[in-house]
Amino acid sequence: MVTMTKPLTVYKASAGSGKTFTLATEYISLLVENPLSYKNTLAVTFTNKATEEMKMRILSQLYGIWQQLPDSQGYLEAVARKTKLEPALISQQAGIALQHLLGNYNYFRVETID
Repeated sequence: MVTMTKPLTVYKASAGSGKTFTLATEYISLLVENPLSYKNTLAVTFTNKATEEMKMRILSQLYGIWQQLPDSQGYLEAVARKTKLEPALISQQAGIALQHLLGNYNYFRVETID
């Protein structure tokens, strides 16, 4: 049996520096590349409020990217830069990922350290 591990990524920054945007973009990028990656992804925050904000941000931006809403353009552009995928494919994958997340919400892991 071969076990593959992926690198751990840690973001440490002060308030108002864009951590939520960065973390949500990273999570969405993983989902766009593989809509089932939520099963193997854990995002960790420091407060329950940040956990809920992160989950809602990911879900709302997946929806916005899928529906090509203007408010999600910044996320779409960031995901496109990171993944090197075309916006149309990102949009399609975002819709698929959103459906998977909503159908398997208990596997959508954004948690606190407490």
